[in-house]
Amino acid sequence: MIKLINSEEFSYFLRINRNEIIKRWMAKNEVQNVLHRHSLPIIEKNTYLFYEFCDCYISVIEWRATVSECQVKIDFLQLLNNYNITTADLFTLINKLKNAIEEVIFENGNLSFALQNEIDSLTLQMANDLAINFDIITSNNQSYKSENSNLLAEYKKAVDLSNIVSKTNSKGVITYVNDKFCEISGYSRDELVGKPHNIIRHPDMPREAFKDLWDTIKAKKSWNGIVTNMKKEGGQYIVDTTVIPILDVDGDVVEYIAIRHDITELEETKQQLRNINKAMKNKVDELYSMTNTLEQKAFKDNLTGINNRENFEDMFSIEIVNAKLNDQALSLIIFDIDNFKLVNDTYGHQAGDIILKDLVALIENNIKHGDIFARWGGEEFVILTPSTDINGTYNLAENLKKLVQLHHFNYVEDNLTLSFGIAQLSAEDTKRSLFEKADKALYEAKKNGRNRTEIYNA
Repeated sequence: MIKLINSEEFSYFLRINRNEIIKRWMAKNEVQNVLHRHSLPIIEKNTYLFYEFCDCYISVIEWRATVSECQVKIDFLQLLNNYNITTADLFTLINKLKNAIEEVIFENGNLSFALQNEIDSLTLQMANDLAINFDIITSNNQSYKSENSNLLAEYKKAVDLSNIVSKTNSKGVITYVNDKFCEISGYSRDELVGKPHNIIRHPDMPREAFKDLWDTIKAKKSWNGIVTNMKKEGGQYIVDTTVIPILDVDGDVVEYIAIRHDITELEETKQQLRNINKAMKNKVDELYSMTNTLEQKAFKDNLTGINNRENFEDMFSIEIVNAKLNDQALSLIIFDIDNFKLVNDTYGHQAGDIILKDLVALIENNIKHGDIFARWGGEEFVILTPSTDINGTYNLAENLKKLVQLHHFNYVEDNLTLSFGIAQLSAEDTKRSLFEKADKALYEAKKNGRNRTEIYNA
């Protein structure tokens, strides 16, 4: 059941679900592919920028700020540029962040059609703004020229190279077009200059859109909107358009400058998605489940179905940043099965695999919902416990140790035992140092006779 939600509730909802949104975003297969393909390391500094960018995005979505007010966007785009991430990959990151937000809203019954449209619209505006800034960053890797240089000419050149530009007189007759305008429309410059601007008007564009455009620019205000234009040979292209009136010294309009960004592929993709969504509206739950399963496949251990080592390391980095930003406790458990090699040697690896799956099921049913459980390798496992101090983590480890010792596993006559090493994150810790602490504690547990829990002690 879709619930109606006002702006204040929506803002509060996004804030309390912010960490869940970021987790889902960073866990998206497409996002991981972008990061891995460009070797962008998930270290604390970079993860912090992703957090800040997500906060910026949420502020835009909940109408508390505009994208132009998001100061972190330049640092975020500069980070992407440093690792040669493309504009297409930038759109992928933005789209997957939107998907993560919509998933959380949908699961809580708040995703109405109107709200989804609003999110789509705001996302498009943000994508366009970021694309412009990203284009400037990627094409300007040199120092700015001195204040005495011809900045106006440089600005014009930058706009001409990255945008579709035209000028008309006050009556809408074309007086200038740049090369990109000719390239996308299919007309030559001679065919366009001196003609009314409606030469490229698409018949499917509603008249109301152009009425609003002319009412706005005649009032000497800038207009922005999405326009579908017609190419010379009859095809269409879609542009995000800004029309700016140019005034003379008396304040009268003398010409209009239109700056456009080609979003044909983006709009066509959105339309395809809308068509698919409409055709499959009775199967939303099924599609969501299938998509979720496919996304998780790459991050799950093939045998046990829990997080694999690679996915755990990524989540580990995120949780460390989150714990330090929010001044929350974070503890790590490393444990393995005592003498498990003997089990494999005696009963065979097939029996060993069945025992491992049975053990994982037992552990999963006895940890908190927010705990992150993963197979590190072989018979060694890790559990990350956000918002839990060393005492709470010790109690958890002791409880799991007793449960396993009392549990009857198939194939083996004697009960299995586990050895645990645990450590709590300190202000100086990194992912590596925290892991090394827990690993040393596990070594102590083994050295002191196995079937025990040891807390790291420097």
